[in-house]
Amino acid sequence: MRLSSVLAAPLAGLTACLAASLALAPQVASAQIRRPMPVVQRIEPTAGPPGTTVSLLGRYFDPAQTIFLGDAELVIQSRLPNRWTATIPPGAQSGTLEIRTARGNVRGPRFRVTEAAPAPVVSGFSPSSGAAGTEVVIQGENFSPRVSENHVHLGSTQVVVRNANPTELRVIVPSDATTAPFRVQVTGAGEATSEAPFTIGSGTTIASFEPTVGPPRTRVTIRGTGFHRSRGRVRVYLGDARARVLRASETELQVEVPRVDPTSARWLVDVRGAGRATSAEEFAVRFPPEISALEPGFGAPGGRVTVRGAHFGDDSRQIQATLNGATLRLRDLADDHVVVEIPEGARSGAIEVTVAGLGPARSEELRITQTVAVDGFTPRSGGAGSEVTIHGRGFSPDAAHNTVTVSGQRAEVVRAAADQLVVRVPEAPSGPIVVAVTNGGEARTAQPFVVTRVPTIESFEPSSGPPGTAVVITGRNFGSRRGLVRVQLGGRNAQVVDVTEQSIRAIVPQSAETGPIRVIVRMQGTSEPSAPFTVTAGE
Repeated sequence: MRLSSVLAAPLAGLTACLAASLALAPQVASAQIRRPMPVVQRIEPTAGPPGTTVSLLGRYFDPAQTIFLGDAELVIQSRLPNRWTATIPPGAQSGTLEIRTARGNVRGPRFRVTEAAPAPVVSGFSPSSGAAGTEVVIQGENFSPRVSENHVHLGSTQVVVRNANPTELRVIVPSDATTAPFRVQVTGAGEATSEAPFTIGSGTTIASFEPTVGPPRTRVTIRGTGFHRSRGRVRVYLGDARARVLRASETELQVEVPRVDPTSARWLVDVRGAGRATSAEEFAVRFPPEISALEPGFGAPGGRVTVRGAHFGDDSRQIQATLNGATLRLRDLADDHVVVEIPEGARSGAIEVTVAGLGPARSEELRITQTVAVDGFTPRSGGAGSEVTIHGRGFSPDAAHNTVTVSGQRAEVVRAAADQLVVRVPEAPSGPIVVAVTNGGEARTAQPFVVTRVPTIESFEPSSGPPGTAVVITGRNFGSRRGLVRVQLGGRNAQVVDVTEQSIRAIVPQSAETGPIRVIVRMQGTSEPSAPFTVTAGE
């Protein structure tokens, strides 16, 4: 037997087996991938007129499947894995929804076909033009009172429906809309289109306004676009307060600032049927400044004056104070006062204050005085209580506004004039005289004033004696410097041996004669007792 004959039989068997397996494979694969039949869990809604859109919710839906209501096939609008939407066709009758497949039909829930609602009618709308954001009222019939059942388009752009009733729809023009008729579709009732188009305009805008600050009743001019020449069609607000419209045109409004508390707010212009706009900047409601007093009402260059009043604010950048046109430097600021500095070369006049362009408020006259200076004084010395006349300029005629001190101790101002002061010397050491004038500065004397302390002899002993006798003089204000003290007896100088504040020890001179004892303290004064010293003959 040949080898080929031996192998032929097994190979033939193997070929037959492979052929049988290949023939069976499509049947096995088909059995493994077969999808279940569709399942309809529910429909929404369960009733409605022809044209109603119905949603079928379930599973195992297939694109090859179709939906029937009785003998009427439904037009499928969308196919999602677990949700189909379809439209009830005209002429359909109530019955059970049925999904038809190649392997059979599946019956679903029942749908009740109701009488069709009357088609909507659009009779008109107002306004006929406007910008994005304009509210438009569409008039007509057979609209649905449910907002969600009214679908409005301006051309191909969907429009937001704010409010609805059977004869009126209120809609808002969208930002991307173009000029076109309104198309209104009511669920289950059909649709209608307006005869005239709605014209998209430039809209209401606010470009500027002036002035930018002012009190209530200020007249403000607002410029922009989309306004109306009829004042009744325009409403203007400052914040929440409504402003009175005095004059109106398509591009300009004149309004009056309403009575509100001082604040800052934006302007709102609302044009009926055309839109609304808000200003980019705020208007500042402020009252003009008021001046009630100057404290003090005079001053020299470099001095400071407090301007009392109201409505000055607290922003130094918005306030200006001037004197005869010259700008004054601000030193302090509050809503009820301003402190300014008098510049060099200033002349008497009224201070004017302007705040943010409001004003000016005008004060009483500010009297400009000379800067205080002291030229001299007489006498150059004197005891406590003595009067000294000070000569100079820039003094105040009001004695209370002049402060005079000697070595820091205040002296009484007896009389005052612009160029002369008379003062009473206080108990103080010798030193310079300093004169300070309210709001006029201060000055001091070049030379000190010597406050004298007049010596006083209270007693001496012995009361008599020959030349060479040591006499002790008792009193006060003798000082302690022997070189400043002289003692005379009967017109003759006696030798001063010792000096204290309260006593002097002196020697009766050889040529002395009976007479008074005299004590002389240089720059302080002279004193002598009433009783004489008796000079006796020596032994």
